[in-house]
Amino acid sequence: MKKIDDTQKSILIGVGVAFLVGILTFLFSSDNAKKKTKATVNRQKAKHYVNDKFNSKSAKKLVSKLTDDEINLLAGAAGKVSNLEDKFSDMGSDMKDYMQDKSKDAKKAFKKVKK
Repeated sequence: MKKIDDTQKSILIGVGVAFLVGILTFLFSSDNAKKKTKATVNRQKAKHYVNDKFNSKSAKKLVSKLTDDEINLLAGAAGKVSNLEDKFSDMGSDMKDYMQDKSKDAKKAFKKVKK
């Protein structure tokens, strides 16, 4: 087997140390990276939501000026509003069916009374 000279030994040690520093940096900064990624994703969601709801360039510019905490609040509020919209649309559909049934019942009752 070939002996490793001092230059190769130094290179291997340097690469190993750089690798360890990279791993440690990733482990210590992963929480920060997660927060940044979440903030970026929420910012894009907020821009899309504002564009869909208001379709205004000034509203999109306003979203760009918001802090990450404000964006997170906006994303949470948008999610709650979306849930409410879904509930009301379901309720409206149920109410429509209910009203149609009652209308049919009323027509039947009216026909019976007419006879």
